Amino acid sequence: MKLGRIAALITTALMATTATGQSLPNLLPLPNPSGWLETYNVNNAPISLTGAFFKSLGTNGRSCASCHVPGEGWTVSASGVQLRFLLTQGLDPIFRTNDGSNCDQNIDTSTVQGRRQAYSLLLGRGLIRIAVSVPADAEFTVLSVSNPYGCDDTTTLSM
Repeated sequence: MKLGRIAALITTALMATTATGQSLPNLLPLPNPSGWLETYNVNNAPISLTGAFFKSLGTNGRSCASCHVPGEGWTVSASGVQLRFLLTQGLDPIFRTNDGSNCDQNIDTSTVQGRRQAYSLLLGRGLIRIAVSVPADAEFTVLSVSNPYGCDDTTTLSM
């Protein structure tokens, strides 16, 4: 019940302040699991939401601010990610297979349960994992992979 009230407060606060999409009031109190969090602008002006941090990063519908939100101190927390999953059934922009899932292969995100499993590290630890191809000029070779999440591709590093 407490989580539901916090979700309603966060949703109301964000909807009330981002309707224009241009700024947040300076020192706007946002609820989070620890109490209230405020962002302070040293110029005592609204916090602009128009800079590079808020611009699209490409074609996946995200910007830095899609994941790093004001109510979490502009960072990512497991409790904040869990709330987002609850409110969106795992469809919030932070849940993307290119960097939010445990693996980037052999995953099912077609159901809520599939998404919960695919994003378990993000949900449980706030952990973002990125798959990077082993560089052609690497001074090492990946011979085998032992990964509890099914990432077993020896041509890809999971970081």
